Amino acid sequence: MLHEVAIYSASSGGSPGSYNRGAVHEGGAERQMALLARGLSDRGYRVAHIIFTPEEPIELDYPLTLVLRPSRAKGSSRGIKGVREVAAVVRALRAADAGVTVVRSASPAVAFVGLYCKLRRRAFVFSCSNVSDLTLEQMETRWKAFVSRLGIRLADAVVVQSDDQRALAQRHLPRLRRVERIPSFAVVDDVAVDGAAPPDAFLWFGRCVPEKRPLQYLELARSLPEARFLMIPARIKSQRPLFEQLGAEAAGVPNLELLELRPRTELQELVARSVAVVNTSTLEGMPNAFLESWARGVPVLTLEFDPDRIVERMRLGVAAGGSWERFVVGARQLWNARGDADRGELAARVRAHVVEEHAPPAVAARWGTLVDELLGR
Repeated sequence: MLHEVAIYSASSGGSPGSYNRGAVHEGGAERQMALLARGLSDRGYRVAHIIFTPEEPIELDYPLTLVLRPSRAKGSSRGIKGVREVAAVVRALRAADAGVTVVRSASPAVAFVGLYCKLRRRAFVFSCSNVSDLTLEQMETRWKAFVSRLGIRLADAVVVQSDDQRALAQRHLPRLRRVERIPSFAVVDDVAVDGAAPPDAFLWFGRCVPEKRPLQYLELARSLPEARFLMIPARIKSQRPLFEQLGAEAAGVPNLELLELRPRTELQELVARSVAVVNTSTLEGMPNAFLESWARGVPVLTLEFDPDRIVERMRLGVAAGGSWERFVVGARQLWNARGDADRGELAARVRAHVVEEHAPPAVAARWGTLVDELLGR
């Protein structure tokens, strides 16, 4: 056994994530798995992270093995693509040679990873990134959903991000061996809140897909003509019509500006200057946009999604509970209060929540406990 832990994100879509210098879009699942790899490595575990080959690899300042897998097959039949994908994942798992394998996000590949681990007598952990990983409603076909469900059931442990996800897991996958709630990671050590520029706009960023409901953000901008709105949509090939519709409609909203994708450091600067980071999704896990904003002392404004009612209970922004009227009223209140003295108290509260619940050392320690148990320590 070369490594104690191997990590793979089944939803990575070909991106090496934060291991590529100047990357302009990093999915939440990839971000969380990179932080997990760093956190376990810092705790002394031998960790291998399976990723796609980066064009401009960064230099790591911590001990971590990057196992590079080839790009997904193109131009072949669906069956040939599937065989090549399974072969690529299995080769990467063999190269990683780990006692515990962690796979993030639902996919048919999860079944093959689970089967591989069972045959090799290695522990397998499924890490949930979105509620749809448990309901499987986003799967393209029933067959893919069936295979994905089989794979998740093979897991020695399923890690969820909230009690809401735990309940979903028990409802939709009642035969799971073990369900563990471990919070998501949020980096706060390198964030300076004091002296930040005053908030000047709302911000929405994420994939331009139906479940994110980006057009709702445009409607919010129309409802508050006195406010300023920024939007950074990530174009997804399969959702080209939605992206084009978004661009066409945004051109008619004078107080909204569409921005290009940008490296994470530049995105963080925009987050820090935001009145609030806005969420219009119907399906999420623990949104990285929430964590990024709270780490910078910025509240969130969410139309529907509020895991464990955390935004409402801890007063971390405005949760509209699906009510469009409350959503618009909350946005107006945040805009009007952007320069108030109470803004400082709000910034301190949301950042304190992240430090207490999502700081990497504490989250990595909980992952370490699970890894040790699965390794029989």
